[in-house]
Amino acid sequence: MKILAISQRVESVQGYSEKRDCLDQRWTDLIHKLGFLPVPLSNLISPSEFVENIAPSAIILSGGNNIAKVDKSALDISTERDEFEEKLLQIAIEKNIPVLGVCRGMQMINLFFNGSISQIKNHIGIRHEVDFVGKYSEDKSRVVNSYHKWCIEESDIGNSLVPLAIASDKTIECFYHKEYPILGIMWHPEREEPYSWDDLNLIKRFV
Repeated sequence: MKILAISQRVESVQGYSEKRDCLDQRWTDLIHKLGFLPVPLSNLISPSEFVENIAPSAIILSGGNNIAKVDKSALDISTERDEFEEKLLQIAIEKNIPVLGVCRGMQMINLFFNGSISQIKNHIGIRHEVDFVGKYSEDKSRVVNSYHKWCIEESDIGNSLVPLAIASDKTIECFYHKEYPILGIMWHPEREEPYSWDDLNLIKRFV
């Protein structure tokens, strides 16, 4: 079975004086449904050593944690995770490994390609419609979940990233890269019950 590596959020557990890498268990089930063996990534390992020794077929940059460079005052920032994912993304590009960025992961990809993100209200714990445009405009508009307070405006999209889905407020909910096998989605496919076949089919086009 091919390996799909996935990054993890960092949480500080005060009662145990521990800092933990952790991952929603639903990701394991979803990755299996995509036909891969999931391998969660520690934020303290060397990305280059991991890729050289494990040779993942694809990588997911998962959600969780604010990004330090855009919100230094947030209580849940993790500079080690930010640095790890930046290095991992660079290696994935060099080796042409497919990458899926989800929520924070999509934001990380946009920042990596010199884009920017902005704070937005009314996008946490709701559902809203997105319209697919451009390359996959034949995909029907549909309703997705939303758990993010940072967004990507049309004017803030990174170099060579192309919008695939746009919300009614004109923020970008999905994009892909012109040259590399990179897909970003702002909603969480792992939180859908049951999983959306539209999500699975979209992800399979890239990974």
